[in-house]
Amino acid sequence: MNIEKIYELRKSFTIIALTGRKGSGCSEIAKQLESGFSNDSTIFRHPETSSITHNSYRKYRIVYEYSKENFKKHILIPYKDILVIFILMNNWDCFLSFLNCQNLKDEFEKSNLGHLANFKNEINELNSLKEEFNSLSKEVIEYNNCRRANEKLKRLRELHSSDSFKSFCIKLHLTLEANSKVKRNKVLQIIANNIRKSGKYDDEKNIDLNNIFTIAELINKLIKAYSKENKNKSTEIVIDSLRNPLEIMFFRQRLSAFYCMAINRVEENRKQEIKERYKNDNYEDVEKLITEEYNGAKSKDFYKVNVSQCIQNADIHISFKSYEDVDFLNTEIKDNASPYFSWQMQLLKFLSLIDQPGIVTPSPEERCMQLAFTAKYNSGCISRQVGAAITDVNYAIKAIGWNNTPEGQVPCSLRNADDLLKNEKDIEAFTSYERNNIDFQRVFKQNFDNEQIKHNRKDLKGRNVCFCFKSLINSYSDGKNQVHTRSLHAEESAFLQITKYGGQGIENGKLFTTASPCELCSKKAYQLGIKVIYYIDPYPGISLEHILTAGSKERNPTMRLFHGAIGNAYHWLYEPFMAYKEELGLVLENKIIDLASIKEHQLSKKTIELLSKENEIQRLKKENDELRALLKTKTD
Repeated sequence: MNIEKIYELRKSFTIIALTGRKGSGCSEIAKQLESGFSNDSTIFRHPETSSITHNSYRKYRIVYEYSKENFKKHILIPYKDILVIFILMNNWDCFLSFLNCQNLKDEFEKSNLGHLANFKNEINELNSLKEEFNSLSKEVIEYNNCRRANEKLKRLRELHSSDSFKSFCIKLHLTLEANSKVKRNKVLQIIANNIRKSGKYDDEKNIDLNNIFTIAELINKLIKAYSKENKNKSTEIVIDSLRNPLEIMFFRQRLSAFYCMAINRVEENRKQEIKERYKNDNYEDVEKLITEEYNGAKSKDFYKVNVSQCIQNADIHISFKSYEDVDFLNTEIKDNASPYFSWQMQLLKFLSLIDQPGIVTPSPEERCMQLAFTAKYNSGCISRQVGAAITDVNYAIKAIGWNNTPEGQVPCSLRNADDLLKNEKDIEAFTSYERNNIDFQRVFKQNFDNEQIKHNRKDLKGRNVCFCFKSLINSYSDGKNQVHTRSLHAEESAFLQITKYGGQGIENGKLFTTASPCELCSKKAYQLGIKVIYYIDPYPGISLEHILTAGSKERNPTMRLFHGAIGNAYHWLYEPFMAYKEELGLVLENKIIDLASIKEHQLSKKTIELLSKENEIQRLKKENDELRALLKTKTD
């Protein structure tokens, strides 16, 4: 029996959005998704060539065989090319004026990249593209002016998939990066910020939250256009790449078949890749741009890139490692840890699970990180929620923690600034320092005065007005001091759970954290004898170089970038539609009956036969009695 109908909705429409820091490998994975499956062992290593004797290897064999039959090519939507469509909405002179305007130069200055703001040479080179620009601009304008919905989608798809558009995008990007890739990336970043801020690439002044999804909405229209074209076929699309967390939220809310895939890379390897890719740029300029994109901006700059938040919001994490990397690392595995897998092998696993949920079971690392990920939502921190789990050497859970205030103190999310301002109601939720320190009170009232809250009461719509103590104290004290935070860190909280409730020691155990340990928590992990630390997003401090690799090499923990599915995706990918035995039974049309059932069936059959014979005997006996009675009557 063909059971594909059961999976039709799951397999007919899939959207994967990639995210990650520059140099992490998003482009390579996007290209592979666009290319599809290959029997070339240098791309997807055949399981028989592997020497790993582990259940993880057996799982890979299953997904490899499945992928051979089911890996479909994805339609690639490069985010940077979507920005080109917005550029084409205005005429040629507008684009050149934008590259030469003062506002653009000011944005470069804000990033300390003012020395790259001169586009005179690029403008001279761009003039050769004017004719192509005007031709494509005409198509974009016709698309914009089209009133029939289906016809409009068709025009958009034809534009995006046309060779002329793809060729123009390549030439435009190459021209803008001829002297500096940083310069090209920065100007595209500014264009994207302006569109999300004002709806137009060359308007940076008008800020309106209604425009935040302008780019995402155009991508969504393009997705619909490809889906309509395919109709009876499946539609698989990869977006390379999303770096604004609100855009990830946009697609997640609208598309049930949407997956955000974060590509992470060990920092040393990522930096090496950056140096190769940006070899014509000043490395300090590269770092400025990458740091700016990673850290994101304050809430008022909602329209800007925030890669750190995007990674936190991802459904699936891939650790970008080559075959050479994993072959070397697997020779050094110890502490009962699972083997390493290349990014290609990881990719096959998640594509198979998207198509066929539950085709393999979660890894021990996924199971433990899922607990840490779930735990983080208990955090009362209003800046960032982090979860942690501690296991023994065999992945048995020993403690779970999240960043929060010590027990008995009130988390920041549950406090209301009004109470501190008016010195009433729940004033006990605040410390004597917050109530009495002159400097703190001054800064607090500058940011949360009664008039400010009263003036914005309508827009708050009943939201609780709380505040971050650490942010306020760091605004008037020297430096960013972690000691001033009110919360225990997630890892710290998990360590203390063991002490508080008399748990077993965790020497040689494993730590799972949805971030990665800071210097303070790294020291505690080292002291307690943690041997493997699984993390998602690297901490920007010096914990690795200064603490985790110091001292005796025998005690140094192994740092491992997590790869796997977490959050809702964990359930979505690992919960099968039906018991696998039942599914195979439908496909193979076999019916395996246990011996007890066979005996029971035979006994039941014999019982029925006996009952039938008993009924026949009773019937004959009744007939005999009736004949005897009739004979007696005739004799009389």
